[in-house]
Amino acid sequence: MTRIFLALFLFYGTIGHSQNVALKPRQNDGKIIWAGSMLDVTKGTIITDVLVVVENGAIIKIDSASQKDRYKGEDIIDLSDHTILPGLIDCHSHLTNPSFDGTIDVYELPIASYGILGTVYAKQTLQAGFTTVRDVGGYLYSDVALRDAINNDWVVGPRMYVSGKAITMTGGHGAWGNWMAPHLELEPNPGNPVDGEVEVRKLARTLIKNGVDLLKINATGGFGTANSIPGAASFTIDEMKAAVNEARKRGIRVAAHAHGADGIKNAVRAGVNSIEHGTFLDQESIDLMIENEVYLVMDLLAAHVSLLENKDDISKKAIDKGNQKVYDDYAINFNEAYQKGVKMAFGTDASIFEHGRNAKQFHLMVKAGMKEMDAIRSATTVAAELIGIEKTTGSIEEGKWADIIAVKGNLLNDITVLEKVDFVMKDGKVYKTPKK
Repeated sequence: MTRIFLALFLFYGTIGHSQNVALKPRQNDGKIIWAGSMLDVTKGTIITDVLVVVENGAIIKIDSASQKDRYKGEDIIDLSDHTILPGLIDCHSHLTNPSFDGTIDVYELPIASYGILGTVYAKQTLQAGFTTVRDVGGYLYSDVALRDAINNDWVVGPRMYVSGKAITMTGGHGAWGNWMAPHLELEPNPGNPVDGEVEVRKLARTLIKNGVDLLKINATGGFGTANSIPGAASFTIDEMKAAVNEARKRGIRVAAHAHGADGIKNAVRAGVNSIEHGTFLDQESIDLMIENEVYLVMDLLAAHVSLLENKDDISKKAIDKGNQKVYDDYAINFNEAYQKGVKMAFGTDASIFEHGRNAKQFHLMVKAGMKEMDAIRSATTVAAELIGIEKTTGSIEEGKWADIIAVKGNLLNDITVLEKVDFVMKDGKVYKTPKK
């Protein structure tokens, strides 16, 4: 009897966490990619005429195309007119959040529909070349369910690392509903308002129990929540430490939603692993992030859409300056953090704009002062490091997962070619091929 219980524990105890990505045994699905060129993201160089041999979902050999005669009779994928690079990683997405594009009334949609829509958005994201996402905030564990559905091959989508519901305080970002809008007081409230170290700790434990891969805590107010001030700090350092300590005991990481400088500094001092947004960061917060090796995930695309493309009326009303100046200041802060040496990971806040449009942020990052190679690294090697999967993905190397995409053109001269991905392979399986 004891052995039976142990076996059940080992099975069900692992199925919830996406670190165990291959929930089914991989079949021998050997493939060989013949690429005209390959971007070595580690060295920052392009290698021409490459063969990448894939078996059982992993890269087992990288060879010269001059050796392709040795592989006659094998399944060779001809990308000789393409450049291959690692699958891209978006570290700030919301796949189970409907796009704020005016096509769906998000306040009238049943919560169950969020997970169903997530299957559509997941496919769009994968088709855009993003083979992995860190999903930071899903309604009622819809992101956990979507992650497991993808891992079990029920639906198509990127590899997901999920936080479940964000931890926020009463009146904080995401704590929707008030006496004027009681219909937004869903039960349980998706914003999970909690106050004090005891409540924060209990919610952190509940989230971990329910299978999340990381925790997200709202260290400041945010755009999109009525009466929430984006730049104002929310939780105290000790409250956030309660969540950080629970995460560390279980070997997972903590992301902090933080717009204002005070909240950013509080979150860093509490021990979080990443700052999300960082809209109003200052020199002291930049120095603290560098000193504590905290990653910064600045969503230039979401800011651009919200402020300049007239997609998000709530965000425009929340700021009393001209929208162009607010965006320009954000881009200046982005460049300042980059030039000072903050670890910058790629994240877009997908759902503020249409899902699948994520790669348009690369151009904005380069325009803000980041080198093309560093922008690509932010969505490959650096993003993998932030999540903690750098040993298995983030670069095309022997022994790593076969997460490979292909584009036409020189992406180091024109970063916008990443907006037109022709080929997508995740975990050795092909999900998109070039149109003939």
